[in-house]
Amino acid sequence: MMNVLLVDDEPWVLEGLRTMVNWDKYGFRICGEAENGNAAWSMIESLQPDLVFTDIHMPSVSGLELIDRSKHELAKAPRFVILSGYDSFEYVKTALEQRVEDYLLKPIDEIEIENVLEQMGRKIQEEQISAEENQRDRALYVNCLFDRLIQGEDSLELQDEVNTMLQMEGHENMACLLIATDISKDDVKGRIHAFGGVHWSEPFVDAEGNLGVFAADIDNSLTLLESMGRNIAETYAGHSSMIVAVGHQSGTEFSMRSAYEKALFALRWKRYQGGGGFVHHQDLPQSDPLASVNQKALACLMEVILSGEQDRVEGKIQALLADPDLGLPFSNMEYVRVQLLALEMSILKELKELDGDMGSFMLHVQNKAGGITRIDSYPAFRDYARVLCLNALEALQQQRKEKECSTIFRVVQYVNQEFRKKLQLQELAHQFHMNANYLGQAFKQHTGKTFREYLNDKRIEEAKRLLRQSCACVADIAVQSGYPNADYFVSQFKRMTGMAPSAYRKQQ
Repeated sequence: MMNVLLVDDEPWVLEGLRTMVNWDKYGFRICGEAENGNAAWSMIESLQPDLVFTDIHMPSVSGLELIDRSKHELAKAPRFVILSGYDSFEYVKTALEQRVEDYLLKPIDEIEIENVLEQMGRKIQEEQISAEENQRDRALYVNCLFDRLIQGEDSLELQDEVNTMLQMEGHENMACLLIATDISKDDVKGRIHAFGGVHWSEPFVDAEGNLGVFAADIDNSLTLLESMGRNIAETYAGHSSMIVAVGHQSGTEFSMRSAYEKALFALRWKRYQGGGGFVHHQDLPQSDPLASVNQKALACLMEVILSGEQDRVEGKIQALLADPDLGLPFSNMEYVRVQLLALEMSILKELKELDGDMGSFMLHVQNKAGGITRIDSYPAFRDYARVLCLNALEALQQQRKEKECSTIFRVVQYVNQEFRKKLQLQELAHQFHMNANYLGQAFKQHTGKTFREYLNDKRIEEAKRLLRQSCACVADIAVQSGYPNADYFVSQFKRMTGMAPSAYRKQQ
């Protein structure tokens, strides 16, 4: 429903508007009534109506002043319809210059006002749909931006985009708030928007499904972000699944990724302590075993998985789950658990880069080996790691093949459409982000011909069609087929068909 505010200093006019019009029929509801401009302004600020019907002549603040103030002081001003007497035509002209939507002469005619409501309802709904589409587009843009950031990209272009979004040029102190919950993300996003920090990012969702917000240390934004996090945690205190974590990074250039990693670490720490609530990275015990991931062992295991060396997986798993100093199984289960969490994240990152379905992959692993949060013995951790790695090895190989086939298919489609242009294998490889030698091999495997053979075939086939169906000269047909040099075209045509283009035309 759309909200409408009624403003008139004559009570009988307000009563007439309230009772004579079927507001529901046109998708409106009366959210408030005011008898003077000051009261109306307070209601506009607090109720944020979509539409305001207002008289022109009122005590303290006139209808025209109300409109002008709304246009200049509100981020999103309501639409206005003027209520006017016959003696106020000059005021009506001024109102129209201020781009009010319409005006109605008193006494109000029921049919006229319903016509206005029908038009206004349609305009407001179209505007709301457009705003929702813009919001979805912006949310998608934000998610892509922060996904690139979190995954490790550190280009100047990305820095400029983020700085512009948060208006944080020259500010190095950053905070990230992450929320893990099974409650509707739209509901939580609504609460985030209600707080509305000026130097906050749009909410984003990371690869683990956590809802996140970044803030730059400008005008108390970090304090406000933490206060909001605590408020959300208290609001959903009855939900053990709700965890709100904050990470803060200061003193380093472009420190958003570090702030995110600290918030993510704090969130995981809280999850494995059990229960929900709020946690700040700075409050974690510094000696906690979760603070350490054996990056060297993790990198070695990921290298084996990515290279498809199945027979080496077992040994690398044992190295990851062992005490890095002693080489023996680590006795602290939480240390082992966090190694596997880091392994999961690394695998999911690789899968995502290949456009794989991360959710389906993890569900498949959990169906085979159970959830990592319920494991409480070293043998069970080792079995889980084995299932995770072997399934990752298979899934990544399969996804890589599918992506490569898909890319080759797109390359062939591109050649089919653009064969008349000057096409080079090196340039196509660069355009489709592939190695040129590999592209050449894959192209031949997919089509049965080398790139040059396939391109020549397409061009000669087009030349044949033009020779059969048009009266254009051979030189023009050469150009239209992708051969800017007519002599070279003739020689290629003879080589591939056994006759000159002119002879082919006569034969047809």
